Amino acid sequence: MAVTGITVERTSRGVPKFVTIDLRKHTDLIPLLEEKGIKFERDIQWTAKMKKSFAQAKDGDWVEGDVNNFWDV
Repeated sequence: MAVTGITVERTSRGVPKFVTIDLRKHTDLIPLLEEKGIKFERDIQWTAKMKKSFAQAKDGDWVEGDVNNFWDV
């Protein structure tokens, strides 16, 4: 019997080695995987420009914007 969304890869001797699960079809497995320590949230990859902006804000080198005077900033 074949189950859609789950494939088993076997070695040349026929021993199961890897299982691929389509989590869009089997969302009920996500809590189980999270209990085992798998994280589904990606860490934010900050660019050099964003890191520079954070450093400038930390040093106080920023100006709060004003909606009424948007073009004067």
